[in-house]
Amino acid sequence: MEGKPFFLGEIRLNLTTYQKLASHYNKQIHQSMDTIANKLHPSMLEDEELVRRAAFFVRNGAVSVSNYLPQEHRVDFTVRDVTNIEVNYHITKDSFHCPCPIHKPCRHIVAAVFYLYQQNESLSTWISDWRSKADQVQLTMLKDERSPRSWDIIVENFFRKFISNYPPTSFYLLEFAIHDLKSQIRKSRPFEREWQPIFDVYVELSILIKSWPYIEPLAQSNMQNRVLHFLNEYLDELNDHLNQLSSKPRMFAADTFYEEIMVRVQHFYFDMENLVHYRKQVYLSFWDALVTDKSKRLKEVKHLEALETVEDGIPLNMVLPYFYLTLSMTDELLLAAEKMEGNQLLEWVEVCEKALQTGKKDLGTNLARKLLPHVSYYLNEVVQNPSRVILIRRLELLFETVQLHPTELEKLYQSFGLYGLQSYSNLLLKEKRYYDWMALHQSANSSLEYAEACGLSVIKEEAPDILLPLYHDYAMRFIQEKNRYSYKQAVRIWKKMKQVAKKSNDIDYWNAYVENVREKYRRLRALQQEIEKGNLPL
Repeated sequence: MEGKPFFLGEIRLNLTTYQKLASHYNKQIHQSMDTIANKLHPSMLEDEELVRRAAFFVRNGAVSVSNYLPQEHRVDFTVRDVTNIEVNYHITKDSFHCPCPIHKPCRHIVAAVFYLYQQNESLSTWISDWRSKADQVQLTMLKDERSPRSWDIIVENFFRKFISNYPPTSFYLLEFAIHDLKSQIRKSRPFEREWQPIFDVYVELSILIKSWPYIEPLAQSNMQNRVLHFLNEYLDELNDHLNQLSSKPRMFAADTFYEEIMVRVQHFYFDMENLVHYRKQVYLSFWDALVTDKSKRLKEVKHLEALETVEDGIPLNMVLPYFYLTLSMTDELLLAAEKMEGNQLLEWVEVCEKALQTGKKDLGTNLARKLLPHVSYYLNEVVQNPSRVILIRRLELLFETVQLHPTELEKLYQSFGLYGLQSYSNLLLKEKRYYDWMALHQSANSSLEYAEACGLSVIKEEAPDILLPLYHDYAMRFIQEKNRYSYKQAVRIWKKMKQVAKKSNDIDYWNAYVENVREKYRRLRALQQEIEKGNLPL
């Protein structure tokens, strides 16, 4: 169309006329180009993509002038996108109208201005100059402006250099890249001390969200343990920054940052994918540290109560008990606990711990008792090693704090299996159930060293004769190994049995036992020699 005349009423436009039109409004067009340069920044991926698309429209003939109204100084354009888009450009007012919902200049408006600009100027040169300002503007904006946008530009600029432009091929490379990224961004930290804590939190959260699409796929690979270790360390560091920020007076000038942070936290928890328990930790940590307004918490409760989203079988409104607890909505909390499902045990453990930390011991005890029916299922069907061992220790500390009845504790330790052996042993010793203690270690096939760590010396002092069957089992295990070192260990155990027999005055029984062993294993010459050396008979 550009090479052919185009009639608009009485105005005849052709290629030369477009150039004259652009020349006539040269000052206003440059003003519009400056507006675009100020509102769009090359460090922002979406802005870079918008300029690239607009330039693509112009260079591929997708922009055309459809009308020119000189009295109104208005030029109308048609931009061929997925559908034809009509753009109105009031040149002298530097104002536009486009049906797009985008607040900043959209790609159709930018394409229209680019079309007129390139009639007499080099569009490629302008775009090149615009892209080159990324590094120059970065520090200036940081010094002169305190806004989420300026800090986003810094993060985006370094993120592109370290990660998005050169995606890591392994988690180790990604881990190093994130470490270097944080080190470089830290150089742009504000000089004012009052701004430093919020800068640290804002940057740490931004990096986590931007890195998530690279991190979470690797958590499903053979690097899973390394990824989870990295996330644990990262969240610990993020929590440290949050604690520092929450301990400082809140600045009025930082309100926009707090609002933007919570918007991103919501997006991270509700919209991102995978590793939902880590996303939940981030979500709750920020609510706990930064939001003290009761009305905002109540608003979030209503949102969560209406939420039906489920991810990997876990409802995202699993965080509701936290809000019930912090808002002292006790009835709602206890009702939710009654409806607890077995795979939600960990979330409720955290709620119990939170209740105890805030001094609500009676409530914490009631909630802890509601966990008991679900412990065995969770440990055996849901959690895996090494997380199982860590969780058991956590449960032990929790239930020691709430002081359950001994029968409840016994059921709890039984549900722990072998991992609860030491705690169960301590309970049996406390109740002086020595025979049960011996039977427990006998059935668990525990080693002598472990039995000693679980309180064997107490029974040896209080009721030594009960230990004889257990000692016998240990000696027989060593004999089955059939080597001289094991025979020496068996004799060492028999000497312990000899001491017990002597103390309980079972001399005849003991001598008969020794003779029986010698007769039974008379073909094991090395064992016979060790028995002789041990001087076992009384």
